[in-house]
Order: sequence, then structure tokens, then C-alpha cells
Amino acid sequence: MVIDSIKLTDEKIAQYRTELADNPDFLSALDVIEEWRGDLADAAESIATQNGIEGVEDNADFRWFVICLQKCRAYICQPKYENLREKYLPALIPPLTEFIAGAFMCPPGVAGILSAPIAIYIQEEGMDKFCQIYTDS
Repeated sequence: MVIDSIKLTDEKIAQYRTELADNPDFLSALDVIEEWRGDLADAAESIATQNGIEGVEDNADFRWFVICLQKCRAYICQPKYENLREKYLPALIPPLTEFIAGAFMCPPGVAGILSAPIAIYIQEEGMDKFCQIYTDS
């Protein structure tokens, strides 16, 4: 399964900063995304590594970010979350944070930061397209 790498422009990062200015975890993640020149996969893997999440370097076949997206896709594309498709980013963050905390055994603060690049990826790709890949596979 190939996942297109998504890179954010400086303008897009600034837009997300404004949109989610009241979410400190999200702003922390945007700082890392900015350090990685907008590359969501590199930023997510950097956040995971810095916070001691295991397995980031383990898999030669797939990037950790791709595996993470696949796990999140199976969770967030369930019918019970269909209403999130209308609200997108702000609404996606709480369930993603909760899922990531459990799936990767990390504290909620770390999960909150990690959910940002994933939520942005879903936002940029479009929830319908993101979940379409899930139903096709």
C-alpha cells in the first residue's frame, strides 16, 4: 500500500496555527512539522522517537507513519465516526489521541502531539478519500 507523502507549505502551517491556536499539543506538533520542512511523516516519526515510542526504526518494508496511518484508518473510518467527516480536524483530534494512546502505549500528552500530523494528513487527503482506501483494501 502506497501512501503519498504530504508536505505542508509554510502558509498551510500558519493556517493550522491560527485554526488550532487553543490546542497546545497541536501547536507543539506544528513546531516539529515546521522543523521537518512540512513533511508529516518525518515529523510524526521524530515525535515518536523523541518520546520513546518503540518500533519507529524497526520496519524496513513500511515507514512507521504508514503503519500508524493504517491503524488509525481502521479505527477512524468506522461508521460511528462518520459524523466527524463534516467537522474534520478539530473533531478528529480527540478520538485519534485516545486511539493513539492505547495503540502505541504512550501518555495522552504524547498521543495528543502525535495525533496532529495524522489528523492533518487526513484533513489534507480528505476523509472520504482516506476512508475509501480503507474500504478498497
